[in-house]
Amino acid sequence: MTTKREPAVALLLEVLKTYSVSMKEAKLSKLLRERMRQRGFKAVRTDKAGNAIGEVGSGHPHVLFCGHMDTVPGFLRVRAEGDRVYGRGAADAKSPMCAMISSIGGGASPGGMKVTMACVTREEGDSLGVETLIESGGDYDYAVFGEPAGAGRITVGYRGRTAARIAVRTHGGHASSSWAHPSAVDESLGIMSLIKEYEKKNTVDGDHYRSLSASLTVIRGGSYSNVIPKRCEMTFDVRIPPGMNSSRVKEDLVAVVEGHARMRGGIDAKVEFDGSTEAYDAPLDSVVVRGFQRSILKTLNTRPVLTHKTGTGDMNTLAEKMGVPCVTYGPADSNLGHTEMEFVSIPDYLGSIKVLSGALREIKALHGRDA
Repeated sequence: MTTKREPAVALLLEVLKTYSVSMKEAKLSKLLRERMRQRGFKAVRTDKAGNAIGEVGSGHPHVLFCGHMDTVPGFLRVRAEGDRVYGRGAADAKSPMCAMISSIGGGASPGGMKVTMACVTREEGDSLGVETLIESGGDYDYAVFGEPAGAGRITVGYRGRTAARIAVRTHGGHASSSWAHPSAVDESLGIMSLIKEYEKKNTVDGDHYRSLSASLTVIRGGSYSNVIPKRCEMTFDVRIPPGMNSSRVKEDLVAVVEGHARMRGGIDAKVEFDGSTEAYDAPLDSVVVRGFQRSILKTLNTRPVLTHKTGTGDMNTLAEKMGVPCVTYGPADSNLGHTEMEFVSIPDYLGSIKVLSGALREIKALHGRDA
């Protein structure tokens, strides 16, 4: 039975025990830089975002391995039980990050290529870590992002995202005269219904990945039991499928909100957007996709599964801004992330390390052939 004495498992346990909720990753960043140095990484450093970065090898192809250090809040007791390791981040996404480090440390990467390992901050928040990494530049040929899916699965697509913040204002009034005073909450719910109609028009039956979704995540309104609300604020998490760009979606939502205000009269309604990220579909004939497919076949003796996820990841941002072919890969079941029973299977974790090492060899071979 695999135990915590296995070096890769010991690293994972140590990393899980270092609690690193988003924006509080400094302690873990220091630990990871120490462990990278011990494993033979060169040019180990940090940056203004607190990322932990190290390099192995030189030349081309140059592959970026990028995992995130931060987790959502909620400490979980770290423990190894049977063939599982439990703890906050065991799935999302410390096990993928540790698998990457373990796959290239100690000169494990093939010669004649370079691998940069970036452990980034704030992926669960404002993505400052990957944004700073992008700003610093890099001559990457390919990029691999660490997120859970399982050792035999390759994530080749994510939807895009924006957050729509809608503010509705009326003059309010006494609750006993509701016919005379429009309620900001009622008007907001009317806007929500229109947004849900827009969502339905952009839904592909049976295919969530290629459908737009607009989820109401926050609503605030009302101040007293007998006063009609004069203010209401809503936030929608909007996920954007391939084939739709964020500019078009934002224009459509502005038209929905402002059109409702004009039609109703006597209310003020505005919408603002908290950033935007485009959808990303990896080219299935790219070197990095084929490299992982070949590695899974050879290493795990199983047919690789290509997956598309309905969420949004750092992969979207780097692919859009740097034009680098990307995939996302890592052990664990993504459905366990952010839950109270978050764990990774040790065989799945160790298998992913072998796949990552093999993928580098395959990428090197394919890059030389396609160059």
